[in-house]
Amino acid sequence: MPKRDKSKRLQVVITEEQDSLLTKTAYQLSNPERLVSKSEVVRLGIEMLNRAVEKGDLSPDLVKLLESQPKLGE
Repeated sequence: MPKRDKSKRLQVVITEEQDSLLTKTAYQLSNPERLVSKSEVVRLGIEMLNRAVEKGDLSPDLVKLLESQPKLGE
């Protein structure tokens, strides 16, 4: 029996616009044989963002977007 990956649950607050983007992306990645969930889109996004950071390929537009977000506690 294969080992089960340990997983953690993460709860975040997102805007309606971000939820809409998640839904749209999940729909675009889905097909009749395979429906993609919003959770899968988030996991894929984490992987893609990590790869871009590690390679130094993070788009300057993404950095600006992150800098424009409110900080914790604000």
